[in-house]
Amino acid sequence: MRFRWTILTAVSLLLLLPACTRPVNKQPVMVHLFRDLYSPYAHELDHRILDFQASNPRLPSGAPIVLESIHEVDYKSAIKGNFDANVKVEVVILNSSSDVAENGALTADLAQAVDICAAVKACPAAVPAFVTPNATGDQAAAAQVFVNYLAQHK
Repeated sequence: MRFRWTILTAVSLLLLLPACTRPVNKQPVMVHLFRDLYSPYAHELDHRILDFQASNPRLPSGAPIVLESIHEVDYKSAIKGNFDANVKVEVVILNSSSDVAENGALTADLAQAVDICAAVKACPAAVPAFVTPNATGDQAAAAQVFVNYLAQHK
């Protein structure tokens, strides 16, 4: 009788041990945001960013999405200057589409912009947000997930 319990325990351990492997932790995908930290919509946008992060966003691969606003460059000087050379981001959120009238590169990117006025309670003003063309791979996918989230009504 005791021998039977020993064999049963050994067989059950052999069957259950392979199921106890640790899941592989995915590296987070960092999405850098360029936005005006002092815009009239900054407070509401902060809340939307926190809501997005609290929802534990992930890519289809399971990698978590992490957002970071850049603070190194002033909004107005970056837009008027050589934006592509000075700012390395995946998402650009403008105060209005007229902000980029003097910047040809950003004006061309406005074609893919999504109006997020409802997300930041700025309607009827248009608040464009878009994924930059230099974003590739998982960063581009994560940036698009965030922009789509902003385009949804709260």
